[in-house]
Parts: sequence; structure tokens; C-alpha cells
Amino acid sequence: MDLLDIILKDPQHKVVHTYIEEPGEIEFGCKIEDLPVRDEIKRVLKKRGITRLYKFQEEAIKDILEGENVFISAGTGTGKTEAFLIPLIEKILEEPYRGVQALFIYPTKALARDQYKRINDFLAHFFGLRAAVYDGDTPERERKNIYNFPPQILITNPDMIHVSLLFSPEFRKLISSLKFVVLDDMHVYSGVFGIHVAYIMRRLKKAISHKVQFIGTSATLENPEEFANQIFGEPVKVVRAPYGRRGRLIHVLIRPIERSKRMEAIILLRRCLESNLKTLLFVDSHRTAEFLKLLANRYKLKVELHRAGIPPEIRRRIEEGLKRGRIKAVIATPTLELGIDIGDLDSIILYNVPPTFSKYVQRTGRAGRRGQTAFIFTILGDDPISSYYERNPEEFFKQRIDPIILNLDNDEIAKIHLLAMAAESPLTIDRLSDFEKRVIINLKKEGLVRVKKCVVPTVKGRKVLRRKLNIRGIGDIVRIVTKTGKAIGFREMPMALRELHPGAIYLHGGTPYLSLKLEKNRAVVTALPRGYDFVTYPLYYTLPHEIQTLDKSQAYGLPLEYLDLALNEVVYGYVVKRFPSMEMLEEKILDREYSYNFRTKGLLIVFPVQTEWSELENAEAFHAIEHAMITAAQLVTGAAASDIGGVSFPSGHIYIYDAYPGGSGISKTIVRKIKEVLVKAYDIVSNCECADGCPKCIYSPYCGNNNKVLSRIKATIVLREILMKRAKLEAMPRFGKPVV
Repeated sequence: MDLLDIILKDPQHKVVHTYIEEPGEIEFGCKIEDLPVRDEIKRVLKKRGITRLYKFQEEAIKDILEGENVFISAGTGTGKTEAFLIPLIEKILEEPYRGVQALFIYPTKALARDQYKRINDFLAHFFGLRAAVYDGDTPERERKNIYNFPPQILITNPDMIHVSLLFSPEFRKLISSLKFVVLDDMHVYSGVFGIHVAYIMRRLKKAISHKVQFIGTSATLENPEEFANQIFGEPVKVVRAPYGRRGRLIHVLIRPIERSKRMEAIILLRRCLESNLKTLLFVDSHRTAEFLKLLANRYKLKVELHRAGIPPEIRRRIEEGLKRGRIKAVIATPTLELGIDIGDLDSIILYNVPPTFSKYVQRTGRAGRRGQTAFIFTILGDDPISSYYERNPEEFFKQRIDPIILNLDNDEIAKIHLLAMAAESPLTIDRLSDFEKRVIINLKKEGLVRVKKCVVPTVKGRKVLRRKLNIRGIGDIVRIVTKTGKAIGFREMPMALRELHPGAIYLHGGTPYLSLKLEKNRAVVTALPRGYDFVTYPLYYTLPHEIQTLDKSQAYGLPLEYLDLALNEVVYGYVVKRFPSMEMLEEKILDREYSYNFRTKGLLIVFPVQTEWSELENAEAFHAIEHAMITAAQLVTGAAASDIGGVSFPSGHIYIYDAYPGGSGISKTIVRKIKEVLVKAYDIVSNCECADGCPKCIYSPYCGNNNKVLSRIKATIVLREILMKRAKLEAMPRFGKPVV
């Protein structure tokens, strides 16, 4: 009996849908002899067994040789690197001793070092050409060697460029000869990280002063021209590869019935191992990864854990073991979503429905690359998004690849980079946009810059810059240390507030820790026994304060505003649950409240109060609508649950906001698609068969109120009246306690 038969016949889960993807064909291009490059390069390619190119590689090579800014959109493992490396070597060989000519930028240090081996192996065939890695792990002696004897290709990451432009005159001199900038795996640059990278590219162009040629690569995107233009600030020519793979792929949507979602993941993992299939189990959070590793250990499965926060040398050992076949199964967060070379895979298990379909394509892209039949198992749970796709399974596979749109008018991020620009070289006001001028005025009000002929950072401004080195987010960093002072990791606000308040259980590397103290930039923890079977979830509320209305409109007659918000998030207690059953044991109220204030963007939509209901009944309806709208927004925008926050009031005021300080652009997208969000929210609450609320419709793992004060039925009544345009709309001032 093969694996699929075993899966189909298991009575403890329901196979919701099976979709078989047949192998696709990739279009071939010219033979190597016909390439417009020197014979030396042709000989090297033939020596490496390459006699013919794919069509997209041929197009990209010719466009790059002609000096075009090029964006290559192609799937995992299709040869994107060769498509830009071949023409760049041709160009570099024209002036081999010019200094650093090409900057190759990868999203992570791990991916950069992985690609370095591949690139250097190729360069070894050409006398005098070399590449070097320049990142936070590069020793000082090696950095001096790079400064004194520059390689033609410098391999780095956006974080290192951010810091080096600010603090290293040697780096600024090093890149003065730059001709080419390559950004690989650009689909990673969405949200806050993408906005940072777009500003770093603008700083890089300012530092170089002469024109450079930009090249980007990415998995398949819906809007490559628009996205690349936002990152580079330059128009690009797009080269697309047709989507195709070598092997047959069997996609299976599964919903556990007689066992928990966690146990379903472990059973699937065990069955894949028993079938000798090399398997990746993808999860969306480090906490879930830790939970599943604990369960895998209990069932004596040989499974490794790969996530951020684990020492780099351990992650590299796991990657190499997976590639060589010594390791057969790995539980991973999106750290393995990138193009790190781990070989091909036989099966992939997705613990959650990925937040976007492009992430689904990216995570499943390594399966079946040898031409073998491979399996993709997606586990549906008791949550609204899973319930939606259980009812509409074919819709899941008919989705389009999602566009990535960056909100570059992000005040908090713009502040950091305009301050950095002013510190790096003279910055004049007349070269700035109206938005940037407004940011400079705010920087001046805060005493961070002086404005005369040029913008000049003050001493206070330079101190702020030294604290703003993290570009993976914008919240304040909280270091996690033990009682002895040993640092074990860090978390970013406001998430640190929820995970590290006193009494919280924090999992790190398979070890549970009890949080003893939370200060402004530090949390003190102590290790608990490994068999400790309890976990905690925070109780909190959010108070929104409207700073400025940025736009006004209506949806189904409801007043709708896009706002600049100040949020005060307050943790006042926590819930203790038993692991792994998640049985609730007790609620605890903290001795004092712990709060964090931050600015963000959000929307306010005001629903009509039902006059025949009490304040509590209205609160139940609007809290449920808030939860349903957040779920619907995930479906519509492709955002993750942790990217969006919400708060409701019994007066009908519902705020949906970007969960990142400064904003990420998600709420702006929700405003644009608000009617679709409301229709999907109604679909979520009206199609559930529960009594009056359950995890399949309106319960949320992120609810700060422990999923109390919720009514699916009342939410259905309100939304039905709105969509049928029968609601009586009377504007009322905001009142009552906030409910999240």
C-alpha cells in the first residue's frame, strides 16, 4: 500500500480535496555556441555540462548585456542565478581590475553564504576573478583584506548595507566603483522589511552618485514591474519563466477529525518517514515549531528543528544534512522558505494554510524536482480560513499569485532612513518629495535634525540612529537573559509584551523558560524542567487614539476612515493551559499592567448600534465582526494573522490596524478592498453550524480577551442587514470598553 492509499483510508481525518499537478515543460532557448559572450565563458559552461539554456535565461542574458535593468521572475531551482551571473562575468571581464563591480544582495546571511559557494565555484574557472562575503560574521582581518584587495563581486545582505553606509567610510569607498546591483529572492521584501530595503536602495544610489544597473530575481509575482520599481526606484524590463516542474505533484487538503491538528502533523510526518520520504514540515511561528518538536521527541521521531534564534552553525549542519540525505525530516519556520540549497524533497507538510498563495508556491517549489512523484499535505484546522477552504477547496488551487505592494509613505521607517541619508552625505531639501519634506519637519520638531542649506543630524539624532539598526521590523528590541545574565535571544515589541510579561512561559530551543521580570529593553527568565507541561496566553486590550484622518469614504453606507493611529497595548493578565491538550486551567491577573505605545496606520469603520440590544449584546456582535473582518482581510490581502490587529467598541466602532509600528500598508489595502472583506466576513459567520461561536468562525488564537464577549449569530444579523442595505445608519460617538 503506497503513502496516498494509507492517507486516503485513515478514518481519523477527512481528505477534503486532492489535486494532481502534472509535470510542466520549460521552454528551451539557444545553444551555448550562439550566446553573445566570449569563448572563455562558453568553454566553462560546457565543462559544467551546460550545452543549452532555457528561453528565459537567454532573454535575461541578452537584456543584461544591453544594459537594461532586469527583473527575472521564475520558480525555485530553474536557473535564475546563471541568468544573471553569465552576463555579469562577461561585463566584469571587460575591466577585471576596476574593484568591486557587482553587489549581490541576499535576504539572509545563510542564503548569502550558501550562494557564495556556488558563485565562487563558477568564478574559479576565470583567472583573477573572485567573490567575497561581507556580513556581520566576517572577521575584522577578512574585512581589511576586502578593503585593501577588493573582489569583483561582493556578497552581502540589506542589514549589512544599512549599517555599513552609516558607520563605515571604508565600505562607502569600496562601493564607489560599483556598476551592478543584484537583489535575489526579492519576493521576501514585502511589508516592513520591503519598505526598509526600498529606502536602503535609495541610500545606496545616493552614496554611489553614478548610475548603476539593477537586476532582481524572484519567485513568480503578480506585479513584478510595479514591485521592482518600488524597490529600485527605477523602471525594469521583466523576464518571466513559464511555471513548470519535472515531477508529478499530488496536493492533498486534510482536516483531522479524531485527533488534534498537532497530532495530525506528527502522524503525517511519521508516515512520510516510514515511506523513506525526505520531508519538510512548515509552520508559521517559532512557538508552534517548538510545540511540534516536543511532540516529535515524545514519539521518538528523528526530526530536526530549523528556525530563527537557533545558532547559525546548527542551522547550517541541518541544511547540509538535509541536502546530503543524512537527515530525513525537518520542522521549519519560513527560514527554509528561501533558496538555500537543501536538495529536492519528496514530501512537504504545511501545518497552516500559508498566508498567501505565492508562499504556498514558494514552500512547495522544491518538491518533485528529480522527476519523482511528490506529495504536498496541507492541514486544515478549526479556524475560519481552514473552514472557508474546506467549503471551497477548488478556490484554494485557483488562486492567483498575490501582488506585493509597499507602503513607502511609512513615517517611522522614512524617519530612520532620511536621518541616515543626512548622516552619510549632504542632504538638501529640494531633492525630497512632499512626503519626505513632511518627515524632515517632524524630525526637526523632535530635535533630531537641524535644517539650513542641508539637513544635519543633531547629537540626539545620531544617538537615535545607533538604536535603529534593526530593519526586520521597527518595534523596540527586548533582550532575553537568564538570572545569571546569559543572553538567549530577543523579541520585538509589541510581541515581547505578550510573550515575556511576568509569569509567561517562553519556549526557546526546546526548553521552557519562566519570565520573572519585564523591563523596557530586557526580560529576565529562568529555565524550567524539560517535561514542564504548561503554556500561557496573554490577556490584553488596546486603546486606539486617532491622530489624523488620511482618507474618508464609505462601504455599504458605513462611514470608513483611513487613519494615523496611536495605540496603547496593555497586558493585564494571562491564561494557563495544559500542553498538549490545551485544556484551560486558570486565568491570572498581574499585580500591575504592562503597556507599550506605538504609532501605526489603520482603518475605522462604524456599524449601527442595535437599539433593541443591551451594551453587552452589541459588544458581542461587534467583537465577532472584528474577528471575522481580520480573517477575511487575511484571505483578501494575503496578510498573516500576526500582521493585523483589531479592537471593537459596543458603540459599533471597529478599528483594524497594521500590527507593526509605523504601519506596513496592509490596512490601506483593506480599505481599498473593504467590500470584498465585508462579504467574506459575512460568509465566515453565516456558514458556520456552531451554536454561537467556535474556532471555525470567530475564535482567534490572538484574542486578548480569551475569546469572550463574542456572538456569531448577532454578527450575522448585523452584517446581513448591512449587505442587504437595510440597516439604519445613525452616527454615534464612541463609547464603552474596548474589546480585542
